Amino acid sequence: MKPAEKASRAQSNAQAKSVVRVDLDRIERLVNLVGELVINQAMLSQSLEKSGLSPHSDAMSGLEEFQRLTRDIQDSVMMIRAQPVKSLFQRMSRIVRESSAAVGKDVRLHTFGEGTEVDKTVIERLADPLTHMIRNAVDHGLEDPEKRQAAGKPAQGRVNLTAAHRSGRVVIEVSDDGAGINRPRVLQIAIDKGLIPADVSLSDSEIDNLLFLPGFSTASVVSDLSGRGVGMDVVRTAIQALGGRITITSNPGEGTTFSISLPLTLAVLDGMVIKVAGETLVLPLNLVVETLTLGPNDVQMVRPGRNVIEVRSGFVPLFDLGAALGYRPLLEDFDEYVVLLIAQEDGSSAALVIDNIIDQRQVVIKGLDESFYRAPGIAAATILGDGQIALILDPTDIISTPGAAPTQAQPAQQLGLSA
Repeated sequence: MKPAEKASRAQSNAQAKSVVRVDLDRIERLVNLVGELVINQAMLSQSLEKSGLSPHSDAMSGLEEFQRLTRDIQDSVMMIRAQPVKSLFQRMSRIVRESSAAVGKDVRLHTFGEGTEVDKTVIERLADPLTHMIRNAVDHGLEDPEKRQAAGKPAQGRVNLTAAHRSGRVVIEVSDDGAGINRPRVLQIAIDKGLIPADVSLSDSEIDNLLFLPGFSTASVVSDLSGRGVGMDVVRTAIQALGGRITITSNPGEGTTFSISLPLTLAVLDGMVIKVAGETLVLPLNLVVETLTLGPNDVQMVRPGRNVIEVRSGFVPLFDLGAALGYRPLLEDFDEYVVLLIAQEDGSSAALVIDNIIDQRQVVIKGLDESFYRAPGIAAATILGDGQIALILDPTDIISTPGAAPTQAQPAQQLGLSA
């Protein structure tokens, strides 16, 4: 290859990798304009549907093209805001070194999926809760070197930090190979602190979730890493403010994993518009696995106020969404009501009873101001095509109420029902 050709190719490669530094405020303005475009597209779509035009008319064909272009513009703008989590993960390496030195433990951080892209706003607001989770894993999750060797483990503890795209969301996991959660001790501490009744019966997952209660701490001695007033309840609140969810899985002697599930963006989502007790609500579409219409014999009562439905030889807990949100009393007859089968991060399922499904559309997320009370199950709000304000739901809050109902599809024998 001639020197002139080499220089030309090198120059073209340099041009292909060139970047433009743009002020973040300009990108935020562009995102807001895209949000307004989505709202106006919904208004136009609703107006044309009400006009009674034929689906094959030129106006409706033009609307479909407009909808496609709107989605393409929105995806392109979201890609501008997306950044890999590598910079965030690199900051955690320093946190691990400082924390392990403070408690006298030998800990190594392993990172996976550093190229996973997340909205820039999400990355910035995720730094504090992730820092606390890493410190928690080093201080509380991992044993001392002597205890690890006595248990047949290497003296050096391991903390894994993983990011991946899963089902239209970003999942970030912090795991350790420590002793796992001491559930009897956690339950006893919660009872001693008066956080739960002494006679309550909880499953393993419900005991693990006690760690998120305000005022709960397993630290017997206040150290630089614990007892600072920033507990796991603050971590969960910070994750929920991002429209995310956090779950715990733990195996005694093997370790604990904290899993954070976050939306790809804080601007627009694909939603299912539903009707409940006369109220119009929006449910994130990626949570819905299946829709069903209930018949007169589909619902079985386990005890008063606790019902299940059979879905392919397993029983799934049934939640009356209208009653859970305070819109109406509990239903007594579920005939002809619509059920949405919801998938949770831990692989379990639950069923939400609603009145009707109105539509499926993109909605612009409008965060609720700090002055608003954050009701369980309410994540944000949006503006529909007719100008009506609708609440965006996070049903995980309703489904995960301790002791409210079984959280997985279970065989009939385990629930005391006849198959």
